[in-house]
Amino acid sequence: MPRGRLIFPFGVTLGLLDTAATAADPDGVGALTSGYDPEFREPRILPPGSGSARGTVVRVETTVLLKAQIEPDDIDDLQMMATGRSPKTTIGLVFHYRDLEAAGMVVLVSGKPMVKAPGARLVDIRNHRTNALIESFDSLPGTYATEARSIGFGLGPDRNLLLVVFEERALSVPGG
Repeated sequence: MPRGRLIFPFGVTLGLLDTAATAADPDGVGALTSGYDPEFREPRILPPGSGSARGTVVRVETTVLLKAQIEPDDIDDLQMMATGRSPKTTIGLVFHYRDLEAAGMVVLVSGKPMVKAPGARLVDIRNHRTNALIESFDSLPGTYATEARSIGFGLGPDRNLLLVVFEERALSVPGG
């Protein structure tokens, strides 16, 4: 039975968090032994180095290029939520499980996709035929996955679509 296909695919580059490499000693010297903050359980921010006004985040990731359909209704949608979150950019990407399986991005034992929320970062969008850059999402602190869920179960006995929603993280004022 056919599984359908993406209607207007683009190439998207994702940065997938490598938890083991991020957990390693970030500086190799001193008191820090892990790249994760022990209290917040997220990648640690190292203090600013020489000439840098901002600290660097210890985040080791693997990049992967996949085909996805872009849900444009959410791009640059400014909303104030009851939680106080107001992302400048929210973008939905729809992936086909056939493409994820071909790229080795589905865990065989559990059937879960390797594109996860949290953990995935949107790097850029490209023309899927020519690989020409369309838009880059490299502004700090980045555009990260906040939701990942299967949405397509309609064409036969297999699931076919994965929706991943990405939101831009807001920068905070450094503490004194």
